Amino acid sequence: MRVALYDYAKLYREHREEIDAAIARVLESGQFRWGEEVPAFEEEFANWVDARHAVAVGSGTAALTVALRALGVGPGDEVITVANTDLAGSAAISAVGASVVWVDIDPESRCIDTTACEAAITPQTRALLPVDMYGHPSDMIEMRRIADGHGLALVEDACLALGAEIDGRRLGSLADVTCFSFSSGKHLGAIGAAGACTTQDAALADRVRRLASDGQARGRHYGTKPGLGLHHETEGHNQQMDEMQAAILRAKLPHLDETLAVRRAQADRYTERLAGLADLPGQKTGLRHAWRNYVIELDQRDALAAHLFAREIDCNALYSPPMHLQPVYKGLGYAVGSLPRTERSCNRLLGLPLGPHLSLHQIDIVAEEVRAGLA
Repeated sequence: MRVALYDYAKLYREHREEIDAAIARVLESGQFRWGEEVPAFEEEFANWVDARHAVAVGSGTAALTVALRALGVGPGDEVITVANTDLAGSAAISAVGASVVWVDIDPESRCIDTTACEAAITPQTRALLPVDMYGHPSDMIEMRRIADGHGLALVEDACLALGAEIDGRRLGSLADVTCFSFSSGKHLGAIGAAGACTTQDAALADRVRRLASDGQARGRHYGTKPGLGLHHETEGHNQQMDEMQAAILRAKLPHLDETLAVRRAQADRYTERLAGLADLPGQKTGLRHAWRNYVIELDQRDALAAHLFAREIDCNALYSPPMHLQPVYKGLGYAVGSLPRTERSCNRLLGLPLGPHLSLHQIDIVAEEVRAGLA
């Protein structure tokens, strides 16, 4: 039996009727942009994460980029973040003309080390960008304290952590802007790419909307238009979510709590079955993991991966090597040893299959093969 990291077709079949109805609704409306689906999804999603405002955008990367731009981050500024993630955060920082500054991680959560973050602040620092790794929240209470104490903007990359909680509060309202991804493999997956920004600040939400909509106010596209022609108030980009993805996400949003429960049950099963075999992911007190990934760490990572692949069990090494050692950033001066905890984690990590396309029986099969591969 092959155990896949993802099975998008199966997930579609499980909700085929609702998804097909959503797609048909958009096609029949003839409104593929500036229709009713995007504003409706924004309201429903904001309610789900308990944020005052949500702005739907075209991807998680777009969310990070427009968030930084909306907060005024630009040339001459520094943004502090982590390197054990994908390109999106660092590329978003570069895209607005700022400089990326990587700091080391907390080895338990694999999120930003708040002490290292505060120590890295300089007069050029303009924003902090913690990443909620694999679904585990960053210490956003401490990050908020640091940001406020130094007069810095706080952007949270929660693209892997939709549904995670801090003291019973879902992520989405603790940062100035919280960024989410709805790419197909995420907790709430579009059929393609999509994302969102949430914020408590109405004016900031409006800036994000304009920046993601070619620099024009949405009012020019809905209801009575304020005259013919264009009216660009800023240099924005075409980064808004389309109506089709919004409709699909609206169909899937009511099932999100169930999806999170499945992921948490699977993570518990792995933790039970794999105890003592490797360094297993944990959950810090007061924080509730969303389990986008179940990532173990061990010295025999490559040998175990080969064993699992030979038995048709998928696995991966997200995100390794870390960004500061990637060729694209060679010129920034980070060498091996610059971020020792980050590098140790990335050298040893292995992601195991997890998600609503799998059964607990399949989780047990993976656990048995991990045990066999380490025997």
